[in-house]
Amino acid sequence: MAVVTLDELKDLKVISQDAYDVGDIIDVRYDMANWSAEGLKVRCTKDVSNIIGAGSSKSMILIKPPTFQKHDVLLLPDTVEDARAYIRADSEALEVVSNIIGKKVYSCDQQAIGSIESVYIDVSDWMIHSFTIKLDKTAHELLGIKKGFGFLTKSVSGITVGHVATVAENISLNLVMDQVRDIVTVV
Repeated sequence: MAVVTLDELKDLKVISQDAYDVGDIIDVRYDMANWSAEGLKVRCTKDVSNIIGAGSSKSMILIKPPTFQKHDVLLLPDTVEDARAYIRADSEALEVVSNIIGKKVYSCDQQAIGSIESVYIDVSDWMIHSFTIKLDKTAHELLGIKKGFGFLTKSVSGITVGHVATVAENISLNLVMDQVRDIVTVV
């Protein structure tokens, strides 16, 4: 399992095997219906946009390579020409992961849990699997978690996309607070 967060990907340069600077990662697009990561939203460089016919310089493209290597850059497994098979125009019809970050999370019994801090994407199967939630002040007591020193709030993991009932202005889980208490882990 190759799990990454948006923070780990954002602003990385994407480099092809033939040493082209393809562009910089802006975000990750996903399909809300099934939580599949549809690709990396990349601001394309002028040289590559001419090669792949992506339009003007700084065009937004979507890249979903079969595999890649992440270092201080993201290295595609192919040359720019071969990568055309999995590069397409960016689609505003798909949501971006950055829109999930900061959303308030509530249990199905309307108890505030906290806000999404990180989203974990498994790039081996291109699926969003889970989240880290920064706890609200009141959630500490409800979850039986001791507060940190001073004003430090804690974060928890263990909430998966299978626990999500709806995503709108906020995220509602299909769990009551007692069930949340049983599955979360302090990180």
